[in-house]
Amino acid sequence: MRIAGFDMAWRPENNNSALAIGELVGTELNVLFCRVATQSVEAWVADIVSSSIEGIAIDAPLIINNQEGQRGCEAQLNQVFRGAKAGCHPSNLTLYPNAASVRAAEMLRLHGFEHLGTKHFMLECYPHPSMVELFGWRERLLYKRGSVAERKQGQIQLAQAILSLQTADVSLVIEDPILKSLQADYIEDLRGAAVKANEDLLDALVCLYIAALYQTDQAAYVFGDVESGYVWVPKFRD
Repeated sequence: MRIAGFDMAWRPENNNSALAIGELVGTELNVLFCRVATQSVEAWVADIVSSSIEGIAIDAPLIINNQEGQRGCEAQLNQVFRGAKAGCHPSNLTLYPNAASVRAAEMLRLHGFEHLGTKHFMLECYPHPSMVELFGWRERLLYKRGSVAERKQGQIQLAQAILSLQTADVSLVIEDPILKSLQADYIEDLRGAAVKANEDLLDALVCLYIAALYQTDQAAYVFGDVESGYVWVPKFRD
């Protein structure tokens, strides 16, 4: 089946989002396509629907019903992952009264995608705690902050971790030109806006892998619920 990972910007019409698409055959995930772009919510949903995707993991809040504070799922996640510095920021209607991600989820629902569903599923994911679980890290990887040099070194570490999934139980198959984006020398040579664009691409690949874990019935935390908001995080440790 064809699945996707979507690293969605808060304002996708003004900032880059990244979409990674793969083909899951048994427990082998072949990465087919990655795209980083700035475009409207409607355009992204059209891309997803036209790509014959049957399941997607999205790094963005898909359900926001609370007026203030944090969602229940965020509070639950923070209790488990705060020690690993992998908690999440609050989402509410005061901060995000018309969140692009919520609109995207509603549009996908109209196209037959179901929250935490079995066929044509969509799920809200969060890469930081997912990577802590997946790679056995004590703390989240700091690849989004610091100097450009520090951010690039963080990307190199993340890329190496992603490449290690080539021999995982759910195996990841990546070929050029996407494979180039995970090579240390390529990352070292990035300049300007290309540094952030490559970060977005790596995040989308992680989201894609999370979608594969969901489809292959990986044990997981499901914080919250589909009425008040939820986050799906794979669980590899007791």
